[in-house]
Amino acid sequence: MASAALRHPERIHPALWRATQLARPAHPTVATGFAALDRELPGQGWPVGQLIEVMLERPGLGELQLFRPALMRRHPERSIALVRPPYPPCIQAWAHWQLAPERLVWIQPQGVADALWAAEQALRHNVCAAVFCWADPVRTAALRRLQLLARQSDSLCIIMRPASVRAQASAAVLRVQLQPLRRGLQLHIVKRQGAAWPEPVTLQLYASRQAPAHHAPVDLPEMA
Repeated sequence: MASAALRHPERIHPALWRATQLARPAHPTVATGFAALDRELPGQGWPVGQLIEVMLERPGLGELQLFRPALMRRHPERSIALVRPPYPPCIQAWAHWQLAPERLVWIQPQGVADALWAAEQALRHNVCAAVFCWADPVRTAALRRLQLLARQSDSLCIIMRPASVRAQASAAVLRVQLQPLRRGLQLHIVKRQGAAWPEPVTLQLYASRQAPAHHAPVDLPEMA
């Protein structure tokens, strides 16, 4: 009996897991919309009520579109907060993604401290389906506070930071780094609840354009 428990610690309690296994998260998850990514995440999706850290080489790589499938599934009647994004949100793009533009709450504070405070308030009041916050530099204590508040909500909580912070400690339960690819992204799982995964996950965000099978005839007179 004891040996079986050692081999399968999750039988003792769902919060227990071996370091070589993916954890069985106590909090719910929402599918990412990408089967290859879901297979590598505990609970088969983005963790809800937990801090997710996304590290970027530069903003505008498709990081918001990465979360589009989850936003379509998660509380479609609730707001989506964008706190201090580097660019104004494009309403036409959100409508094209079949996300209601009226769900957007654009918050543009002057500094990082105010941005973190705004994100904390959104989590504390638990009124948003998702809270995205772009902030750098961020102290470890501020990340811990965001994680604590995220756990008290049922929101997706995502903080966007530069790729240069990859080696720094973080309270985020899930840390991923994004690199651009043609028609998509390469996603590196830097931290997850479970064994490290050294291989990147390739995600296609944009459909490939295929040339038509039959070309229209060129309108030229026939040669005699």
